[in-house]
Amino acid sequence: MMYGPTAGLASTAGPDLATRLDRIESRDEIRGLKAAYMQGLDDRLRGAVADLFWEDAIWESLPDRPLEGDAPTKAGSQIVGRGAIAESFVAAAVNMSFTAHFLTNENITVDGDRAVGRWKLLQACNAGRDRAFWQAGAYVDDFERRDGIWKFSHLRLALDFRTPFDEGWLVNRLWEPAS
Repeated sequence: MMYGPTAGLASTAGPDLATRLDRIESRDEIRGLKAAYMQGLDDRLRGAVADLFWEDAIWESLPDRPLEGDAPTKAGSQIVGRGAIAESFVAAAVNMSFTAHFLTNENITVDGDRAVGRWKLLQACNAGRDRAFWQAGAYVDDFERRDGIWKFSHLRLALDFRTPFDEGWLVNRLWEPAS
């Protein structure tokens, strides 16, 4: 008969412990993947950032989330495939010469070789070289592990606001309500 702090562990530690450890390690890898995505965009390595996505991945801009009582905003868009995602990142660099992404409220759920990550975003940006603005929103990302490697399979971003730095998000929102 076993006594002490390890009593009974041998009988319950089998595959369940391995699954739990895999979830922890997977969350850590996904956290690093998301950080590499953000840092790559901020370092203007936008073409290389696409390598963090599977070949058949989707990058989706969801309709912006208006404040309560505001009219609905324009619909979002989807970019399908790693090549198209890379091209879109390079094209975006023309309009956004500076970005600084800050993430918070992380929540990563792992289920085998699939995972969903959620984050809140606050981002300082430049439009061209002469206009600073803020944007904030939420990411909901799907990840897949293939051959032991985690990558993005579907990234979704919905903005809460985009506004000039000097005016703030209550005075001037930089999107037009849908007609």
